[in-house]
Amino acid sequence: MTRKQWRSLAGIGLVVWSLLVGCSGNNDPVAYGNGVDPDTSPEPASQPVILFDTVAHDFGEIMEGERVLCYFSYENRGDEPLLIQSVEASCGCTIVDWSKDPLPPGEVEQLQVMFDASGRSGTQIKVVTVRSNASNGRVELILRANVKSIV
Repeated sequence: MTRKQWRSLAGIGLVVWSLLVGCSGNNDPVAYGNGVDPDTSPEPASQPVILFDTVAHDFGEIMEGERVLCYFSYENRGDEPLLIQSVEASCGCTIVDWSKDPLPPGEVEQLQVMFDASGRSGTQIKVVTVRSNASNGRVELILRANVKSIV
């Protein structure tokens, strides 16, 4: 191969290499000039964040027929008002009361939970599901009690 042929082949190789590097998978939108700059993209929408002080309560040993209360404190750690949309207990023996008003950011509120041990005995575990407009929109609270029968 002559020197002239070698240079021509090297030039073709350089063109092929340039094409391969140019198609290397760089998907940066700014590099392709479509006007999207990652540094100026809109921030994700701000949302409320619900944070409970605890997600479990143990009533310990209680007597059958006894009604017991506990409270679960929660805070809105987000940037927007928090609204609890629904609260569902796993059993009709558990009744929950909560504020239906929006909770401003940084504020604290409580859920009141009553467990009715009528007709129950032994270890009881109940679940209260809280649904809200928070980014962590579903939280499960656990209640536990050891119900002693009246005999």
